[in-house]
Amino acid sequence: MNNMANSGAVSRPAIRVEQPLGVFYAFSLQADLLNQIAYSYPAEAVERMENEQSDERGYSILGSQRKEKPTRLNEIASFIQTSEATFPNAIILGANYNRQGQYVEKDADRWTAVDEGGERWSIRIPNVNLRSASIIDGQHRLHSFERLPVGAIQRKMQLLCVVFLELPSPYHAYVFATINFNQKKVPKSDAYEMFGFDVDERPAKFWSPETLAVYLTRLLNTESSSPLFRCILPSADSNLLFEEGKESNADIRVSLATVVDGILRLISKNPMEDRNTIRREENRTRGRECLAGTPGGPLRDFYINGNDNAIFELLCNYFAAVQKSVWSKAGTGSYLLKTVGVQALFDVFRELLATTPITKETFSAETLTLRLAPCATLDPNGTKYQASGIGRSEIRKEVFNLLGLG
Repeated sequence: MNNMANSGAVSRPAIRVEQPLGVFYAFSLQADLLNQIAYSYPAEAVERMENEQSDERGYSILGSQRKEKPTRLNEIASFIQTSEATFPNAIILGANYNRQGQYVEKDADRWTAVDEGGERWSIRIPNVNLRSASIIDGQHRLHSFERLPVGAIQRKMQLLCVVFLELPSPYHAYVFATINFNQKKVPKSDAYEMFGFDVDERPAKFWSPETLAVYLTRLLNTESSSPLFRCILPSADSNLLFEEGKESNADIRVSLATVVDGILRLISKNPMEDRNTIRREENRTRGRECLAGTPGGPLRDFYINGNDNAIFELLCNYFAAVQKSVWSKAGTGSYLLKTVGVQALFDVFRELLATTPITKETFSAETLTLRLAPCATLDPNGTKYQASGIGRSEIRKEVFNLLGLG
């Protein structure tokens, strides 16, 4: 293991794998360290399940994991201590989201993949004391190591891991469902329901912020009239991206995580808490209205009142204006056309919504195009910004200054 000096960081050699849903990386890490940096939903389930007496109590749908069973944990822990112990299946992780379901904003705290050349990659974990990787699959295997005696050598067993770095937390349950829906007691519908892939079955009134953010993101990516049509990657709708005869509406490629997170920040300050509140027993008939009075983003009231069409229209109007006033004027390869640029432009949109009365006139595509016109000269050569949090901050600061914001 390569420990990086004085930072609590770890770097491991990895293999990069590209598949339709997105890119992931395979690497190995010792069990005790993995238990230190990863978490599962329901969080800290080992302690909470200590008093569970029955093995037939079903599964939680509060996160992307089943409830843990003490008997199963003990059985696996016993197996770990044998000379035949082996775990060839990977522990699957989703990194760069905290336990509140929010994207980790600070560059210094995010897991990254480093291209070492010659098809060699490494995964860099910046801080082993920061839990920023959720366990998508394999929590029983991993948490069983914590049942071993303190100091047991097996706690340092190397485990195969797979990590998605840019997969929004709502899609963690999608991956879990893909792996597990044919296995005993894990109905596909239940697994999809965890993070809102039941939009066809669950009335919109009961959609969590995450459900709506995923829905709107997919709509932005699949509606031909959308300014982000076929621009969002990775995507569960990836077949559409390669369909002949359909060109994207903008010369950009942005990560799914960026758009979902950008929308979430417009409607919620704590998506997980909102989701859990909506699904409490006492709120089962109230839906989003039970969140009234809870602080949120500038489009919080639209979300609570179920005015999802207005949110979609505002997103389309804003990014249509961005396309005309910013993207079309940027040089080839500019980071205005990539993830950091879109993140910064979401920051600008959030500020505009917070400081301007929201009407059809003030947020029409035409008005927004004029408002953003001073940004036409941001990066005509495509060389001005960098792909990092610093680049995002620079873009945001410059646009704020040009528009007289903040």
